Amino acid sequence: MDIISRFLGNISLWELMVLAAIIYVVTQPELRKRITKLKFGQFELELQALKEDLEKGKERIVELESEMENDRRQFDDILQRFDPNAPVGQLAHARQVIKAEARNLSETDTLADYLSLKSSAEELYVAAVSIREKRPVALLPELIRFLDELASNKELGGFRLNTIWTLTSGLHRTLIACIRDGVTPMPDQQTLAYAQQVLLKLNNHSKVQSDRPDAPLKGIQGPIKHAQTWLDKAITADDNSDG
Repeated sequence: MDIISRFLGNISLWELMVLAAIIYVVTQPELRKRITKLKFGQFELELQALKEDLEKGKERIVELESEMENDRRQFDDILQRFDPNAPVGQLAHARQVIKAEARNLSETDTLADYLSLKSSAEELYVAAVSIREKRPVALLPELIRFLDELASNKELGGFRLNTIWTLTSGLHRTLIACIRDGVTPMPDQQTLAYAQQVLLKLNNHSKVQSDRPDAPLKGIQGPIKHAQTWLDKAITADDNSDG
């Protein structure tokens, strides 16, 4: 009752009348068929227009669900057609197929689902190649979180180093998309600072340190370094704007 009292105390009598009228019409099917417009002073409610907007909204939801289901079916098909542990050179065709599908992705929920230590080698490889190709800025928080999980795992989740390289390179390219190219949403400073910490931890991982000891920057340390450069630029630019 206290909530209702506070609610009634914050609206005017005119607004209460409008609300009551709308509720009455909505709850009367036969009346709703005959009335197409309600007008109270300067306030005018087009019932048919509202109904059409609702129908369009429902149709769009159905379309999105259909697109998401189609994306998942496409990826499920791809997962059955390659060996993620094959020599890198033999994965060229699979990479091209994955890239083509990634360009047409209507959502990134599938990729987000694959960013898990429980994912198969195939699923994570598909996610890594897709992220590197599509550069989904909205997925950055999930990508950074997952890289943190990998860096905290003694065996890097058991995934092959080439997949980790591809995933880290995807982070680098996605940072370029938002920091240099202005693709939104731009991560906040807390997320950028977290990414710096994660990359430092990943760089110090024993398996990352042993990747391409002859030329470290050609291994996982390469995209880590490039990603750190862009993070430094973004954080420095924000500090300068605050000053």
